Amino acid sequence: MSANTSISHDDVRLVASIARATSMRRAQAAGGGHLATLYRRLRDLEARIGGPLFERRGERLVPTARAEPFLDVAAAIEDRLAEVERRVAALDDRLVGPLTVTTADTLAPRVCACLKAFGERHPQARIALDVGAPMLDLARREADVAIRPTTSPPETLMGRRAGSFDYAAYRAKGGAAPDRWIGYHGDVAAAPAARWLAEHASEDEVGLRVNSLSAAAAAAAQGWGRALLPDYMADDRLERVGEPIAALRSELWVLFHPDLRANPRVRIFAEFAAAWFRKALA
Repeated sequence: MSANTSISHDDVRLVASIARATSMRRAQAAGGGHLATLYRRLRDLEARIGGPLFERRGERLVPTARAEPFLDVAAAIEDRLAEVERRVAALDDRLVGPLTVTTADTLAPRVCACLKAFGERHPQARIALDVGAPMLDLARREADVAIRPTTSPPETLMGRRAGSFDYAAYRAKGGAAPDRWIGYHGDVAAAPAARWLAEHASEDEVGLRVNSLSAAAAAAAQGWGRALLPDYMADDRLERVGEPIAALRSELWVLFHPDLRANPRVRIFAEFAAAWFRKALA
C-alpha cells in the first residue's frame, strides 16, 4: 500500500459488512444499494492496498490477513458506539421508552409474568424480551437487562441476586414412568445438570436425549422418564422424584452494565425483577 493511500470509514464498514455476511449478495441485501457497486468498491479498495481482502471457500468469502486490521478497527468502532449509547441511555431520566430483557428459555414463562406485572405498573415502558441460551452482549446494548441462572455472574456486570433454586428429578405426575433418564446433548451438554447426569447415569439408563431443559420437561411430562430440572420449571404435569441434588443448587441474577446503573428504566426494573423473583422462588 502506498504511503499516500488513505483508508476511510466507508472502507472499514465495507470490509466488516462483507465479513459479517460471508457473501457479496448477502452483504448487498443487508446494506442496500447495487451488487455491482459493492463489487466495484471492493475491487477499488483491494487495488489501493495491493492485494485481496477475501478468499473464496465454497460458497463463503473468508477474510485474508489483509482484512484483519479493518475488522479490528470495525470492532473497536462498534465498542465505542456502544459506549456512547450506554452513556446517553444513562442520562435518560424518564421511565418511558424501550427496555430490552434477555433470559434463558427455561425462565421464559416466569420472566413473562414478571414483565407483565412491571408493564402494568409502568405502561409507558416499551418492553422487548429476547429468549435464548447464550447471554446477549450487554456491553453492546444487545439487551439492557439479563435475568440468568448462574452462581458466578460476569465481573463486568452489575446486578442483584434474586434468589436461589434447586435441581431434582421430575417425572409425569401420576404416571408409571419407566425408570430411565432423559439425557442432554448439544449446547446444553455443558450445563451443570447435564454434566452431573453424565457422571451418574449410564448410557443404558438414558432413553432419550434432548438439547434443552424445556424439551426435557416436555418429554418427562409425556412419560419418557425422569428429567433433571430446576425446581422453578416444575408445573402441574410433573412430580418430583427423590430429594433435590445439593451439588446443583444455583442462583438467579438480574444483571446490567455498570454504565446503565443511573438509567431509571434499568435501575427500577432490576429492583422490581429481583424482588418479584425472590417472592416467586421462595
